[in-house]
Amino acid sequence: MENVFIVLIKIVSVCLLITSAYMLIQNIYAAIISLWGYGKVERDYEILEDKTRFLILVAAHNEEDVIADTVSNLRKIDYDENLYDIYVVNDNSTDRTGEICKEIGIPHVDTIEGKFAREGVGKPAGLQYALRELGFEKLQEKYDLLMILDADNYVDSNILKDLNSQWQQKGKPEAIQTYLDSKNTTSILATGYACAYWVTNRFFQLAKYRLGLPNAIGGTGFAVRLDWLFEHGGFSYKSLTEDLEMEIEIVKSHGRILWNHHARIYDEKPDGLKVSIRQRTRWSQGHWYVAFNNFKNLSTAFIKERKFKYIDQLLYLFGMGKGVQLLLAGISLLILTIYYIASRAGFSLIVNAFGVFFMQLFVPTTIFNIVFLVYTLIITLVYALVKDGRERNFLKAILAMLYFGTTYMYTQLVGLLKWRQQGVWVKTPHKHTKKEIIRE
Repeated sequence: MENVFIVLIKIVSVCLLITSAYMLIQNIYAAIISLWGYGKVERDYEILEDKTRFLILVAAHNEEDVIADTVSNLRKIDYDENLYDIYVVNDNSTDRTGEICKEIGIPHVDTIEGKFAREGVGKPAGLQYALRELGFEKLQEKYDLLMILDADNYVDSNILKDLNSQWQQKGKPEAIQTYLDSKNTTSILATGYACAYWVTNRFFQLAKYRLGLPNAIGGTGFAVRLDWLFEHGGFSYKSLTEDLEMEIEIVKSHGRILWNHHARIYDEKPDGLKVSIRQRTRWSQGHWYVAFNNFKNLSTAFIKERKFKYIDQLLYLFGMGKGVQLLLAGISLLILTIYYIASRAGFSLIVNAFGVFFMQLFVPTTIFNIVFLVYTLIITLVYALVKDGRERNFLKAILAMLYFGTTYMYTQLVGLLKWRQQGVWVKTPHKHTKKEIIRE
């Protein structure tokens, strides 16, 4: 029986050591990247005259509560009105979304008419349908960039001017992601969402942009070149995270994804845990699907081309989120506590089972991982709040971030277990029609 116990302890020890070491690699890389997120952010391009032609698609499914206010906000965009068009993609709505679009006079595509076969599921399928109805590849003759927004989004009025200027002066990259901000931060959960975004925007997105690494596409508030999109089949994606799938396809096709820190979109963060769990489970499922299906291609591309961007994307795809890191940190502290108590109480069986070699490696990796977690949860968070965010109660922000990360444990693990299941899109309901703070 003692031999079985020792074997089990050693198996646990090896697994913990491997995961802790991998987590340390991820944390070191994230910490190094974050160094480029500090400092004042200034435009690295000049504001040019309006030139780029934009098609804006607003994805909407049962959005009668917010669509009118969203359209009202979009009509305040400061850009030559002859150079952009807005269409609402009314995707199989069963409420008054379509009627409201007619009432307020906004062009819209009703997918419920079924003029084209549905390609995929959820939001990307609706967008693909809209592209087909509007002319698909012929749209390249009329527009340069396609911008995707969600039905709850508000945007800064300067958004198209900044995108136009950056796109023109940066060699017309395949895609640009704008700053993802939040409409609401009243509940502790919504505050946690917002804080996570503020940290990510500065210490991941901005930092990677400054380093010349591919930025992440966030699902909304991004613009993509229409010629690239149609060359790769439009929105015919298979995962529940079409944004991540598009990002990887752009990287694999040697395209560029840039970041814009000066034009913001504001979306609604869930206030309720149940809705949030569903949303983040979908994100996790799609993320793992894209990760597993692109591991071989990205690895092969790195071997052939020796370009670090492929390693960067692999680290991102297989990065353990803060929820998993918090869980592993908790388990690590528990193991260290058990070892300490056993050694003090003279339980040699437990002490010997873990082994001196294991503890010599496990203790420093655990300490460093906890230090990096504290760095993310406190230092980068407070800095991001001061520079970019709206929350000034730092204790509330730290607790909210901790709560957000802790509740991510479940969704990341469930998403991993269900990664093959990409057939059911779960909509996130929207209610907030006003931003708490509007940037002019």
